[in-house]
Amino acid sequence: MLTNPVVISIIVLLALSLLRINVVIALIISALVAGLTSSLNLTDTIQVFTNGLGGGAEVAMNYAILGAFAIAISKSGITDLLAYKVIKRLGNSPTGRSMAGFKYLILAVLVLFSISSQNLIPVHIAFIPIVIPPLLSIFNKLKLDRRAVACVLTFGLTATYMLLPVGFGKIFIESILVKNINQVGATLGLQTSVTQVSLAMSVPVIGMIIGLLTAIFITYRKPREYVVTMAEPTTAEIEKHIAN
Repeated sequence: MLTNPVVISIIVLLALSLLRINVVIALIISALVAGLTSSLNLTDTIQVFTNGLGGGAEVAMNYAILGAFAIAISKSGITDLLAYKVIKRLGNSPTGRSMAGFKYLILAVLVLFSISSQNLIPVHIAFIPIVIPPLLSIFNKLKLDRRAVACVLTFGLTATYMLLPVGFGKIFIESILVKNINQVGATLGLQTSVTQVSLAMSVPVIGMIIGLLTAIFITYRKPREYVVTMAEPTTAEIEKHIAN
């Protein structure tokens, strides 16, 4: 089993990932290892790798822009400013009703962020490490169950591209599902369209909506406190960071 070229290439890929090698370089190296440890020579390996990349080039190029969008958002200071405004307001002896209102407002904003990341501003999951860390102190003050946050993010990210054929949804539905179904089903007389796939996907999405509402209003509705191992940033520190 350990002599299998696929297994060897995966082990190499994991090792390079642990060494924090650039993911593109790691993929290329592991692909070359897979080819050279099999019956292929270097020329054939490169040709097979290039041909395999061709079908997913569109997806790869769309994901390649995530880094640029992520940097632009992080440099803008939008998330720090949002955290600063909310923390200042929460510091003015908020009532239980206003705390609950803020909690659901934050969850609603995160849903909108997740949905927008799939089509309006196609950054996909790149917004999570940018938006969430500055909001952790807000979650603590609101005693918000972070499992509810995870459910909100998962719903916004997956349900959107499963249902809407725009942005990353267009890549998933049109370039992957419809394209491959029509290719494989051509000999069987099986053909489908974007509209039909979106309609079929509405069934699991409805289930996801029910699950999301259950998580927010029933399962993870109760306040939850977390142990803070690091001191939370003060408003002065946040102001200084935003100013810079």
